[in-house]
Amino acid sequence: MNALTKPERDDLLERHRRATALYNQGMDEHTVALNMPGEIGIDESSSVYVDSPAYRQARQSYADLVAIEDEYFRRLPRLPMAPCPFCAKVLHRSFDPFGLDGLWWRSDAQPDEPTPCPHFCVLLGAVNLGAHEPRPDFDVHPGPGVPFVMPKLLAHEGMVAVVAELAMEDGVRAYPIAYFAPRRPPVQALTASWARTNFVYTTQLGEHAWREAEVPTGPDDKTWDYDLGPWAANNRLRWCDRDSDRTSLSGSKSNPYGELPGIRSPQVIVGRST
Repeated sequence: MNALTKPERDDLLERHRRATALYNQGMDEHTVALNMPGEIGIDESSSVYVDSPAYRQARQSYADLVAIEDEYFRRLPRLPMAPCPFCAKVLHRSFDPFGLDGLWWRSDAQPDEPTPCPHFCVLLGAVNLGAHEPRPDFDVHPGPGVPFVMPKLLAHEGMVAVVAELAMEDGVRAYPIAYFAPRRPPVQALTASWARTNFVYTTQLGEHAWREAEVPTGPDDKTWDYDLGPWAANNRLRWCDRDSDRTSLSGSKSNPYGELPGIRSPQVIVGRST
């Protein structure tokens, strides 16, 4: 299926809003209809299952939501984010380049991704909003306004961060920051990916776990480091040329991302429905 165009993407988002509203309305009306004593079944096979027109509406709306989200994530473009500094294979990831109101920016989104090279560890990112004021339906955590590195990740042997620039169609500037290592650390040593608020993972032993994304809690918190110069000097930070296609590393010795203007702290865009 062809990648989404902006009109197609905007139509899907509008359909998603309508289906969400109908689902919430149906569930609210069904809850009122259940104002009765006794046990209530939630499965049709139960002898005490309670149905209502509102509940049937909610179920249909939920099915519509699932179908809309499936089409949205399936048809999102898979864009080049950075080349691996060890094998040169280009990392491709799903991304909504049309605006921060897209479902990709939802903090719980987990789209299927193309298989990366074995050196890829995690993709983080930053977004410089400039004068733009996005109005998503949900809270968005896009990162800071300028590129940064996580010293915790770069402490792993051989780890290298690659920063690039991605111009979104609404004029916003995004900065993918991909981490690669000659030998990938255990998954539990990594962190939540770009725009996600929880890090959900499964260890090599099959243990399922999660923790909150690691972000600075104040100006003295060094979880993120915006001083890129020393990392570049130690070859722990590489970059793609600005306005490039992000498929090759820059040959320049001058880091173009070190002194960009922008917010140097976590940004949160509060959603309209929050």
